Amino acid sequence: MNMELISEREHNEKIMKDIKDLTNVEDKETSNEENEYDSLKDEVKDQICSFKLYCSHPFTGELMESILKVHKDELLPTVLDKAYELMELAPHIPIERCRLVKYDYDNDLLEQSFDLDEFQHQTIWQIVGGTRWYFLFKLFLETRDENEIFDKYHDGGINLKISVINLSTGEIGPAKLVRVEKSWTVEELKQHIGELYCLNSSCIRLVVKNDDDDVTDISDVGCTLDKIFRKSTYLDRQLVYVSSDPEDYQKEYEDSLMYRYVDLSVNPILLSITILPGPEATPTTTNVTRGGIIMKIISMENKGKERKIQVLVDKRITLAQLKEELVPLIGAPSTGFIVYEVRDNNEEYEMERLDEILKSGSK
Repeated sequence: MNMELISEREHNEKIMKDIKDLTNVEDKETSNEENEYDSLKDEVKDQICSFKLYCSHPFTGELMESILKVHKDELLPTVLDKAYELMELAPHIPIERCRLVKYDYDNDLLEQSFDLDEFQHQTIWQIVGGTRWYFLFKLFLETRDENEIFDKYHDGGINLKISVINLSTGEIGPAKLVRVEKSWTVEELKQHIGELYCLNSSCIRLVVKNDDDDVTDISDVGCTLDKIFRKSTYLDRQLVYVSSDPEDYQKEYEDSLMYRYVDLSVNPILLSITILPGPEATPTTTNVTRGGIIMKIISMENKGKERKIQVLVDKRITLAQLKEELVPLIGAPSTGFIVYEVRDNNEEYEMERLDEILKSGSK
């Protein structure tokens, strides 16, 4: 009887062990399957590239933004199709008038164009350089008019700020961002600027502002831009002043009107003048004085028994030069008025040394 009980107990224990072993095997298989599934998910996830995609609506001009997700091995035409569909441009413009461009959102710069005739056989992974840092890569879905031709943008170009000067008024236009190719010559740059601003490129004069507030006239039309401009970054763009005037172009730069306007822009000082009431002058009128110094009247108004004038002049002139140039405006000889400097404590200090150079700040 006891032997039968032992035998039955051993049999039951064996059954329990077999069940436990079977359960462990099933758990292990389930765990392996889950690991394989998770691994497969991670592998698929690693092969999906997500880009910030921007587009300027072809009719409203509104800047649209979305997230474009594509497999890293998809070819450019497929990626373009998905971007086109994502931005819902089909009702407005055919896909044949669209292309993808590498985009610098912070500075609103189109950096490199991906035209189908050049990149159609490349995958998006190849286009972004096969790097895990692709998320820094932003795309712009660029559109064109029916008869327009896309400009080509090449990575590694030079970022410039272009400011056009109207020599007839002295007005210096706002600086606009322009991307140029480092392999261009100065002559090609002039032609490009002429097309952008509708200027006669044959008499365009270009002046570059340097880091030390000095300026350089670019006269060697055959020189390439990479030898003139330093390598630019997103936040580092050199300023180029532009004028187009046949008569002024014939003069040596330092004898030209442009030289005086640029000089005033680079080395300005704002003077606040208080004198007796008199006839008002038009604001922003620019005068080339007898000494060749340009003086730009910013504002002039009568307030009670005083006339307040704000004038922009070159801060590198001496007190003697300044007083001489102000004579026609004030209507008194240079010995008949005093110039004071207003310092941070709002106290006035008479400027007495005639050879003293003006400094930046208001006087």
